[in-house]
Amino acid sequence: MFKKVMIGLGSVAAGMMTVFGAIYVIEKRREKAVGGKLMRVNYRFTKDFED
Repeated sequence: MFKKVMIGLGSVAAGMMTVFGAIYVIEKRREKAVGGKLMRVNYRFTKDFED
């Protein structure tokens, strides 16, 4: 039973690493095509500016 659980956990971990690795490779290819490092920026303004 313990062996089956460990094999299952190992399979899930390997699958997750494959997905994250694929995302990493795709992002690096996009960065190379653009010619620089891509950054995600979320600007949130918390203050109301008066004109």
